Amino acid sequence: MHAPVLLKEAVDALNIKPNGCYLDCTGGLGGHAAAILGRLSAEARLLICDYHRETAESLKQRFTDNRVSVFNCRFSQIFDNLAFHFDGILADLGISSAQLLDAALGIGFSLKNVFLDMRIDQTLQTTAADILKFSSEEQLADIFYYHGGERAARKMARVIIADRKKNVLYTQTHELADLCSRVLGKYYRGKKIHPATKVFQALRIVVNKEHEEIEALLKTAPGFLNPGGRLVMIAFHSGEDRLVKTKFKELAKSGLYSLPFKKAVKPERQEILSNQRSRSARMRVLQAEEGS
Repeated sequence: MHAPVLLKEAVDALNIKPNGCYLDCTGGLGGHAAAILGRLSAEARLLICDYHRETAESLKQRFTDNRVSVFNCRFSQIFDNLAFHFDGILADLGISSAQLLDAALGIGFSLKNVFLDMRIDQTLQTTAADILKFSSEEQLADIFYYHGGERAARKMARVIIADRKKNVLYTQTHELADLCSRVLGKYYRGKKIHPATKVFQALRIVVNKEHEEIEALLKTAPGFLNPGGRLVMIAFHSGEDRLVKTKFKELAKSGLYSLPFKKAVKPERQEILSNQRSRSARMRVLQAEEGS
């Protein structure tokens, strides 16, 4: 079961006005959206977006309330042709448990006999298998290190290229997961995460152009806040959080925005115990100043 991370903290941070207009940029299974809707009056409005087409369709079936509109779009497309502003915008940048287990997406390293696809948006052209097949050793090492934080990135890349020269290609999720266990296993003994975690994360980020999309959201969303409105973002790894932290600090220096919370909000111990995947979550909040 997927549990929305920092559910109460995120919805509280939006500082919801019952008659306001709100946007959930990452609808997912609808946990955050349902909590927001529960605090809104009959005159309010909630927009929900998700860039996975099947997820967006499920959200449309779940949220039939006339206050709600659901769209299938990426961060870089959300604000195209929008003529109104929001009292609060939420973006939970995590991948849901359902998506990790979805064989059609090929994201999870626990999947067996599943194509190494990783495209959450099927309009994208390049799969994870393509990256492993065509990237150079240096490119692969950079992907694993900069997008996954894998310290043994060069070793991993070197093995993949050596196998490629022997016509051994990695096109299935379990094949790459097994390789990670063989090559990286000794570095993860006694640790709580699987040796494939960071490599799979890095490939997913690159395939879906996630950092570029986050940067597009950070560039556009603040300008669509009403005075006093808040942008709440939840990141799950250092690369995402660094993008959010840097942009929020830059905007706060302009005087047009402020930071209601000086530090990132982290899950309480009880949430981490009940949902281990929440342990890396970091929530940051930006507020548009009156007169901005």
